[in-house]
Amino acid sequence: MKKFTLLVLSVFVGISVNAQNLLTNGDFEGGNVAWSGNAFNIQCDGGNCFNFADIAVAGQPFDVNLSQAGLDLTQGETYTLTFDASTDPTTANRTMIVGIGLSGAPFTANTATANLTDTTQSFEFVFSASFGDPNSRVLFDMGAETGVVVIDNVSLVVGGPVGGEPTEAAPTPPNRDPNSVISIYSDAYTDLPNVEFGAFSVGTQAITDREIGGDNFKEIDFAQPATGFLLVDWADIVDASAMTHFHIDYWTDTFLQTGMIANPKWSNHVGNMGETSAFELTNPVTTFGEWVSVDIPISEFDQGDPTQQRDALRQFILTVVGADAGTRKVFIDNIYLHDNTLNTNDFSAADISAYPNPVQNELNISAIENVNQITIYNILGQVVLQDAPNTSDVTLDVSQLTSGTYIARVSTDTGSQTLKVVKR
Repeated sequence: MKKFTLLVLSVFVGISVNAQNLLTNGDFEGGNVAWSGNAFNIQCDGGNCFNFADIAVAGQPFDVNLSQAGLDLTQGETYTLTFDASTDPTTANRTMIVGIGLSGAPFTANTATANLTDTTQSFEFVFSASFGDPNSRVLFDMGAETGVVVIDNVSLVVGGPVGGEPTEAAPTPPNRDPNSVISIYSDAYTDLPNVEFGAFSVGTQAITDREIGGDNFKEIDFAQPATGFLLVDWADIVDASAMTHFHIDYWTDTFLQTGMIANPKWSNHVGNMGETSAFELTNPVTTFGEWVSVDIPISEFDQGDPTQQRDALRQFILTVVGADAGTRKVFIDNIYLHDNTLNTNDFSAADISAYPNPVQNELNISAIENVNQITIYNILGQVVLQDAPNTSDVTLDVSQLTSGTYIARVSTDTGSQTLKVVKR
């Protein structure tokens, strides 16, 4: 699925992260309200409602129209129009005029052409209003060609996309032992064979290969309000029982930030006959406009199978959703499992202890030998606290940390150990 973006302005204008849809009943779930035009025809199928038009005779584009008027648009302001649309397999391909304009004479409008296929696509167009009127409208003119036009999830918001996309490559993964990594997608390691993004035509198909400075990464477009997900499959099961940590790098920057999550999930298929168990991580997105590296113990996954069974992994799923309707771009790279986050020497868990755990104010760490350094990471892999105590018994003030789960790396002369710490 391809996403078409028309820029009808020379400079983007940033908008509030809490941008609201200016349209009423944009998902057509509210019945026969707000919209007008001879193409206004709501149909519902499988619990989802949409606008359906079947153009039998071709004429002028405006001969068949769907509009929503009563919009107070401002001259010179930037507006972003998003929607999902498709035609039927018989037509296969056709065009439609879309845009914003006046509801009366002289019917001034800023428009663009959407190229429809028989696969549902998510469109995004950015317009700079050349007019201003409290009775402006959004318009879809589809009368120039015959065939079915299906429209859903229409949104109009003030402003254009913020940021947009990365300008630098994702962080380069460390040089790990190849035997300690199972890679789904990364230039740094050898990927599993037969990895397919958007497998079985399930989930989003808006997947684009990108490259910066020789580093390859993926652009994935997720359309809301429906829960969007990416399905990755590698055609056969793989035993990842020895892997202890999960890694992914992602980048997003969108004005549709409210309540956004990007939850990774692993699906186990014992016997290779379908999913037998799965485990998922709750991952709220709070950092925008830069690469975020998630590198955490698999034991931190908090949904689904509590044992994180991974002896027959077959699929990786990334679910993206938020409170605001619209299309979110997420760029991803370096998806892999590995058997030690910090690639340090192993030694007995009995050598180091941390207490109390859960902790509220002071965390005590005790070791049988001198502790050179303690580094505490949040679940995004970011350093939140660091100390070089040079003693075997350490007391850390963690009162300033927010409640949640952290990973403490404790380093001695002979190795390092990671400990899970829960902050109340």
